[in-house]
Amino acid sequence: MATMFKKPKRNFRRKLVSESDSDQENDSKKDTKAEERNEEPMEISGTKDNDKKVKKKKSEKDAAAKIALSFDHDEGDDTEIFQVKKSNHSRRVAKQLKKETLKEKQGDKPASPKLKTDLNNETSHDLAEEQLKKLREEIKTLNGDDDDDDDSDDETGHTFRSMLARGEIPDARTIHMIRKQRQYKREQGDEIIPLEEPVDKSKTARLVRDDEHDRSDDEDEERIDFTINLAAKERQKMRDDFLAAEHGSDNEVSDEDQKEWEAELIRKAVTAVVPLPETASVMDTFTNSYSNHSSIFESVPPSTTPAKMTTFQAFKPMAKMTDPSQITMESVTKRLKDRLESMDEVYRGHKMEYDKLTTNLADTAESIDECDGKSASLEERYRFFQEMRGYVRDLVECLNEKVPIINDLELRLFNLMKTRADKLLQRRQQDVRDQCQDYMTSKTVKVVMGTKEEHAKQRRVAEREARRSRRRRQRESKDIRGHHDGLSSDDEENQSDVSKFTLEKDNIMQVAGQLFNDVVDDFSELECVRREFEKWKFTYRDTYQEAYIGLCLPKLMNPFIRLQLLRWKPLEENCIDFEEAKWYNCLVFLGSTDDEAISLDDDDIKILPAVVDKILIPKLTTMVESVWDPLSTTQTSRLVNLVQKLIKDYPTVRGDSKNTQALLKAAVTRMRKTLDDDVFMPMYPKPVLENRMSGPAVFFHRQSWTCIKLLGNFLSWHGIVSTSVLQNLALDGLLNRYIIFSLHNSFINKEALSKCQTIVSTFPREWFTTGMENTDKTIPQLENLCRYLKAYAESLHKSTMLAKDSERLEAREHIKQISKLLVNIHALDHALLMSNQYSFKLS
Repeated sequence: MATMFKKPKRNFRRKLVSESDSDQENDSKKDTKAEERNEEPMEISGTKDNDKKVKKKKSEKDAAAKIALSFDHDEGDDTEIFQVKKSNHSRRVAKQLKKETLKEKQGDKPASPKLKTDLNNETSHDLAEEQLKKLREEIKTLNGDDDDDDDSDDETGHTFRSMLARGEIPDARTIHMIRKQRQYKREQGDEIIPLEEPVDKSKTARLVRDDEHDRSDDEDEERIDFTINLAAKERQKMRDDFLAAEHGSDNEVSDEDQKEWEAELIRKAVTAVVPLPETASVMDTFTNSYSNHSSIFESVPPSTTPAKMTTFQAFKPMAKMTDPSQITMESVTKRLKDRLESMDEVYRGHKMEYDKLTTNLADTAESIDECDGKSASLEERYRFFQEMRGYVRDLVECLNEKVPIINDLELRLFNLMKTRADKLLQRRQQDVRDQCQDYMTSKTVKVVMGTKEEHAKQRRVAEREARRSRRRRQRESKDIRGHHDGLSSDDEENQSDVSKFTLEKDNIMQVAGQLFNDVVDDFSELECVRREFEKWKFTYRDTYQEAYIGLCLPKLMNPFIRLQLLRWKPLEENCIDFEEAKWYNCLVFLGSTDDEAISLDDDDIKILPAVVDKILIPKLTTMVESVWDPLSTTQTSRLVNLVQKLIKDYPTVRGDSKNTQALLKAAVTRMRKTLDDDVFMPMYPKPVLENRMSGPAVFFHRQSWTCIKLLGNFLSWHGIVSTSVLQNLALDGLLNRYIIFSLHNSFINKEALSKCQTIVSTFPREWFTTGMENTDKTIPQLENLCRYLKAYAESLHKSTMLAKDSERLEAREHIKQISKLLVNIHALDHALLMSNQYSFKLS
């Protein structure tokens, strides 16, 4: 098979071989080949022609050997020459061959390679003859000098040599005889010469390779012989076996081996006569049960146990008695009792196992009967859950189709309400700008504005005054007193705007009412959905609880509830409470019956709080952000009452809830936006305000009362929004910035006192009772109001000092009312000062 890679050229170092070394190597190679092929060496010819032919063949073979063992002819002249250091053995062999060569030259006889091989063979043959001769002498020495012994020794030696020649292993008798002879020789004190065959190391050779770890430099190390001589190896093996038998160094080990061999034969004989049991399984059980009772039986060694030996044969036989007198009736009785006890123990174990199996069998039969009895109920249970699974899957698919439409309807309705609220807010802001221009601009400017904008302004003024007239007539018809201009929200709409809003709202509601017309009642009515899940709960309560259906129902019923909440407008006057809605009544008693008490661990009681937190609060947050008007007292009161009710009745509406926090944050943001965009206080000199019925005075007092109304709307969130946030909005942002400024610009009269009383009435009582017990001062934000009240009392007292007694008494009553206002806001230090100054007691 052709290879896909090219073999790289290898650069082998060439060994320099001397003439004697090359001759020696050639001779050893020829001897090895001749021995392997069992060929006889060729006869030596003394003719000159033959010598020439031999020399020619020798030179050709030497050249071929050099070519075969060297790659120098392939590599070129640039290769390195590596010379191996010869060992001592190689030098001795080379020296001996050199001497023989000199002798041959002196005798005028050329030494051929074949001759050298014959000489080597003869030398090794002589050595072998000498060793055999020594062996014969040793055997004779072992048997003594008698003729009979010599004959027996010759016979033994002849038998041993014939066995070695045939390649057989000596038997035990021969080995024993040789061992006895050796022992006798030891007692005589003669030394035994070991039989060792000298090894001709000159015949070994190896290929010299380019190796970094080549150990050829070690002079005492022998070369590795890669030639294979089967006959020599066989003879060497036979010699080793004989030497091992003759020169056994450890007699104790040999004796132990022989004892083990004898014991093994005895054990085989013993186990052969043991009777076999009738049933193997019984004896297996007997063996397993009485494996610990080893005092009666002895186990057969594993080396002598047959592969198919029964369990009974693995038991130990009766213990051997060295003295038959030791066997007594008591000992036999004791062993029989022990045997009986062990048998009883086995019986008890089998009895227990039998009883256990009998019990298991009875339990299994009972379980089978029970399963047969439950098969019908399990089949019904399986069918129910399959139907429930299909119903839930169809319901989810239906809602996935309807939810986008519900989202669109909610968005349309939200945009419609937001547009109306923005329109009312812009109209109010435009009215404020128009009145400000009317009472602050000159006549020249009015002439310039006599254009199209002037006509639009006149139309707005006419509409504004018409709305005010309608509200005045309504108050008169209802006999409402204590009303001031600016306290109304001015959120009336034209009939055309109301009709347009109603038409668009009805269109949205019509689409919402027809949304589930293409769906069967089981998937379109919230009551049907509730009925299906209640059926599951009442039938298989454990699986209903394990599936946490009570936690999943709020999300599943979300689309139905949102669709019904499209009609819910908590900021309007005629809005229906959500607790009276159809969906609320459907969920309030979900999963409960009249004859069953409601458990606090039942997840169904958490459905309504979850619906309020997940659906109502987000919807209310959206309305607060874009629809709620903080200047409207009615909207603010409805919104605050609703939030307070949710906080009180539903545990999910609390301060740490994300949706509740979002709602309160939206309310604060909306109030701050109103404070920045909708509050305006005009600045007029007092002479302009002297005429209470003048336009600037009416506008000034209207805006002042609007700020006081807004202050009350802000403070109505007390208990819902944090106190610090409320004080920042109401006191710092509105009272001290706008209202106190308007009080200082107004006259000291009953109207000013009425404004102060209204302002103080809006403050929460908790501000002045909690944490104020150890001080006579009020909160820092009300210090400006206290100073104004003190200035008001002082100015009233000075103005009535020269007046009539009735006027002075009236002024004194006003001063007492002012002191009461100071007491109400916990400004006790200012109240005591006034009582001491004007000589009256604090009540």
